[in-house]
Amino acid sequence: MSGPMSAFAQYSEEISSSPQNDSVLSASRKRKRVSMANTNGHSKDKKTNKNRSKSLQPVLSISETNDQSKIIEQLNTTKKSKNSETKFLSPAYPTPYPQRRVIVSGPRHSQIGKPTLEENGETDEDEDEDDEDENEDESPLSAWLHDHVPIADSTLLGEHLFGLLIDPTPIKQFIKRTWQRETLLIQRKQPTYYNGLFSTSDIDDILRDNTLEYGENIDLTFYNSVTSKKERHNPEGRARAAVVWDAYNEGCSVRILNPHAYSTNIWKLLSCLQEYFGSLVGANTYLTPPGSQGFPPHYDDIDAFILQLEGKKHWRVYKPLNDDEVLPIKSSFDLDKNIIENIKPCIDVVLEAGDLLYMPRGYIHYGYTLDDAHSLHLTVSCYQQQTWGDLFKILLPKAVDYAVKTNVKFRQGLPLGYLNQFGLIHSTKKLSMKKRAKFHANCHRLLDELLRESVPIQMDNSVDIMAQKFMHDALPPILTAEEQLTTIQEQGERWNSDLNRVSSVVELEPDTRIRLLRRHCLRVVEHDHNDEDDEDNIVAYYTTDNARNYHDRPLSTLGVDKETLPALEMLFTIYPEYISIDSLPLATIEDKITFVSTLYEKGLVRTEYELEHSDGEDEEEDESDNDEEDESDSDEEDGLVLKRQKVRNESTDDDDDDDEDEDVDDDN
Repeated sequence: MSGPMSAFAQYSEEISSSPQNDSVLSASRKRKRVSMANTNGHSKDKKTNKNRSKSLQPVLSISETNDQSKIIEQLNTTKKSKNSETKFLSPAYPTPYPQRRVIVSGPRHSQIGKPTLEENGETDEDEDEDDEDENEDESPLSAWLHDHVPIADSTLLGEHLFGLLIDPTPIKQFIKRTWQRETLLIQRKQPTYYNGLFSTSDIDDILRDNTLEYGENIDLTFYNSVTSKKERHNPEGRARAAVVWDAYNEGCSVRILNPHAYSTNIWKLLSCLQEYFGSLVGANTYLTPPGSQGFPPHYDDIDAFILQLEGKKHWRVYKPLNDDEVLPIKSSFDLDKNIIENIKPCIDVVLEAGDLLYMPRGYIHYGYTLDDAHSLHLTVSCYQQQTWGDLFKILLPKAVDYAVKTNVKFRQGLPLGYLNQFGLIHSTKKLSMKKRAKFHANCHRLLDELLRESVPIQMDNSVDIMAQKFMHDALPPILTAEEQLTTIQEQGERWNSDLNRVSSVVELEPDTRIRLLRRHCLRVVEHDHNDEDDEDNIVAYYTTDNARNYHDRPLSTLGVDKETLPALEMLFTIYPEYISIDSLPLATIEDKITFVSTLYEKGLVRTEYELEHSDGEDEEEDESDNDEEDESDSDEEDGLVLKRQKVRNESTDDDDDDDEDEDVDDDN
């Protein structure tokens, strides 16, 4: 964890100052029969399995300390079956009963170029033992990382992933007893639990393959115990790998502020979790050398989940010192150790690889490494600016405006002479107490009426405004292999160099079945306008054009006609099921095709199956040309098959790299 800068802190000022431009195409520019006006993208229930929340681990004892912080120790007693079948399953092909965990085992390495058993002098029995050892080291996150979890609903998939992170604690128990109330410590004694997610070698690759700027993307920090101050040792300009590792050898911690911009796995983790939390989920990575400390004691304005990826780190965590620091809105400055010197920590533990520590907002914490091991941990941060107060800041002004517009009582004048009864100078006048009491009573009556009549009417729109902010903050969805092949990402027109023309033309047909890409990839908001004739006050905000760097692109919008609202509502209602285009509640088939095409071209919907190509140019060629064309088309089809196979094997290829990295001892 950082000092006053949390995983979100570098962005907090930008959040409050970022302008919101909701401009859309004017009605005069809309095409005839177009049901959703395209603004070029920019502006400045299915029941879950009842057993889903139950842990698949053995029953464990859960002890609670006197400070009410839950500590869970989990023994590594699970063993996967070496005969279980390896399957490629993903949210693209759902099953009716989603499972909390799908364990997939089997050989993950390519056999190309590997010597035979006879050449190595090995037997089938030796190979079986090796496979069993490999399966035992496989991370419980492996199935999710490689899209083997058959859950179609993105919110339920996010819940599944969150369940894996806090396993063996059931999610319902966590939300009811722990969330924003107390800390949670899970000691798994399973160092491979997060294998494949992120590693120290990934940091080296990131530094060599990307341009990271000091202070913006990466920090080199050191906590000076003599001065009790945090020191930043950031040079200017780009971070070079050799310079960073030299600072690491000198005792500096290496913090990457936006690892999701460089690591696909962390992007996938945060993108999936944000569907469950319904708000921005961020992350920092912290690499600390042995016998060092990067940051002083502090508390943050976010709920934090610390995932210990490598090595170990000693953490001390303290409850908020007073009521004002319980669930704070802002992070603290760096705190002096003296203020907590005589206070007993609620958590005093050495986190080891595979462990997890949860801290609500306001809990003071700091960590340092032992002399015999480095530490790499990932801090997942969530639920910043998601308080009742944040909602009321939007809701109450809207409710007051509505009350003034519709209720004459709110337009009546204040009592004459009220200036002589209220204010700093008049607050202690005994002669004014009776009139002050009458004034307060009238305020109470009006506020009660405001809560009864105006607040419920403005609640939906106020929540939409909160969601609009989420649409801008959110990471773009990361697509599975099947999703790439059934969305505009990989499906459809492409340039064919052999034929020197565009090929693989596809068309949406009335019987094409589609659904939204994610539950939270799109939000429809109705804005208040003074001009009653303004038809463009309904806007759809979406996330698929967002950048992996926070607010690197403007908020993406589509203007919405009121006639399309029932169709949008149907897509949200049936999600994650598919629906044929001709079943949408729009007037004509042309309207339906145009409506879906607009969403499809923005990557907001996917088809149930790959669309068939409709290249009609081949039919007009003469017979001799047709023979050559057929051969070329065959080559083209072979190329597309290879492309599809490459997409499907993308995650499998990553497995090989991950396994090579995982051979390195965690304590090195």
